[in-house]
Amino acid sequence: MKNLFYLAICAMLLSSCGQEGKKQNLVDGDSVSRIINQKDAEINNLLGTVNDIQDGLNQITEAQGRINALKQGGVEGSAANDIREQMAFIQRTMQLNQERIAQLEKQLKNSNINAQNLRQTIESLQAQLNDKSQQIERLTAELAERDVKIQQQAVEISNLSNDKANLTQANEAKARTISQQDKNLNKAWYVFGTKRELKDHNILKHGDVLAQGVNLSYFTEIDVRNVRTIPLGSKSAKLLTTHPKSSYSLDKNDDKTYTLRITDPASFWSVSRYLVVQVK
Repeated sequence: MKNLFYLAICAMLLSSCGQEGKKQNLVDGDSVSRIINQKDAEINNLLGTVNDIQDGLNQITEAQGRINALKQGGVEGSAANDIREQMAFIQRTMQLNQERIAQLEKQLKNSNINAQNLRQTIESLQAQLNDKSQQIERLTAELAERDVKIQQQAVEISNLSNDKANLTQANEAKARTISQQDKNLNKAWYVFGTKRELKDHNILKHGDVLAQGVNLSYFTEIDVRNVRTIPLGSKSAKLLTTHPKSSYSLDKNDDKTYTLRITDPASFWSVSRYLVVQVK
């Protein structure tokens, strides 16, 4: 495209020089030289502006290519920032090119050059710029649509994260509830003491075990899954609560004190979850 611009300008120059040649016999050599130099300056000025416009269009095309490459990798993070910078660059260059075309038209209007070819060149540049403007509008709309989709995806991901967090919390709460229920199902309480001690805490009253008004805080709470032996620290031990005899044994230690050994926890605690042992 740039070569066509050069050819157009050269044709214009030759046309201008031809006209000047016809006048050479009417003016002296210095006047002819000044006129030619003036024409050369005007042409160079116009050509420089044309080149600037064409360079601007090329830069816009290159920026579009960079944006399309960035789009392939997604429009998030640093890529999104790069795209915004490229779009801002394109907008600035579009505005600058429009101003250059207006400047070119003004230069041509104020010159004495026969520049029909240049006028066609200006029209071609303006058409290219208009086409670029439409391309940028489409690209802007596409990026805006992608931004909306990304925002929607971000909201969906956030909602999924919240749902996951809520589900995790619900599962944790459910697990705690199940754990607590399981713990409650496996709770049992035991106490051992002398007859006097048991009476003092209303555990033994008028020969009845666990009578009304019993002091439950005197009992030790245990998990039946974990406790299989209870050292009694006494040379005499008698179970006052009901437990299947086949589910436990009273083992005598080396120091002749007894230890209660629960051999079948499920059976042992099936009748009562309270164990009362009288010792001396």
